[in-house]
Amino acid sequence: MDDPMRGVDVGTKRDVYALIREEARNGRTFVWYTTEFDELHHCDRVYVFSNGRVVGELAGDDISEERVVALSFEEVAA
Repeated sequence: MDDPMRGVDVGTKRDVYALIREEARNGRTFVWYTTEFDELHHCDRVYVFSNGRVVGELAGDDISEERVVALSFEEVAA
C-alpha cells in the first residue's frame, strides 16, 4: 500500500489498524510505504530506504522516529 492513511481521519485510521491487526493474526502480511511516523507504532518491522536501497531494518523496541531518521542519513558503502 502506498501511504494509505494520508488524509484519513483518526477514527477511520483506528478502524483500519484494527482490521489490519486482525488480518495479520490470521496470517496475512501487509507491506506499505508511509510518510506518517505515527504508523510506526503499528508495525512489527520497518525497513528504511535511502536512494532506492534498504539501509536499515528495525523491529520491536528498536522502531522509533529517531532511528528511522538516523538510518536514512547514514552513509552507506556502495
